[in-house]
Amino acid sequence: MSKELLNKYTAEVLGVVINQPHWKKDELTNRLKQVLDEMRQNAGSQEVYLESILRNVTFLFENTRRAISLLKLCIEEEKFMTQESFQQAMVEFPKLVNESNFFVENMPRFKELVYKGSTIEEQVAHAESVYCNSKLVNDMAVDFIGTFLHPNNREFMTNFMEYASDVIVDIVMQFCRNYSRLMIEEMHLKN
Repeated sequence: MSKELLNKYTAEVLGVVINQPHWKKDELTNRLKQVLDEMRQNAGSQEVYLESILRNVTFLFENTRRAISLLKLCIEEEKFMTQESFQQAMVEFPKLVNESNFFVENMPRFKELVYKGSTIEEQVAHAESVYCNSKLVNDMAVDFIGTFLHPNNREFMTNFMEYASDVIVDIVMQFCRNYSRLMIEEMHLKN
């Protein structure tokens, strides 16, 4: 399969993913705003709010990394894991995070990404944007993998097994980041 065909297949799968009801722009915008509003209300100050966003971004990056590592494993072994196994692995991740020093060890890596701006207001606006992007990329990647693993899709998805896992992951993540960026731009135009 050519790289162009791989791009086409990836775009088709993600097209199916983002046409699901929970990806509709209004619903997505409302969900993201609601989560940010709840974080802001629970924080009490803008500094604590920024820390909360940093914590969530750190979790989302690692959650995405974990999901993608499971996709890589399937491709490398040329074997589909069950959707149930994938979902169980993803459900167990927050438990592992809470039972370890995950945030203490990992949050410093993402501080530079989240804390940008010369004023607290600029930092909050930037951090919210980083959070929304991280959330959309994570959810899109997880939904892509769920679609990839669905038993009804396996015949089509075996096409992806013809490539190295790194190539697949790079293309999937590139599409997820681009779609996320476009969705965020569209949401901001409406506000």
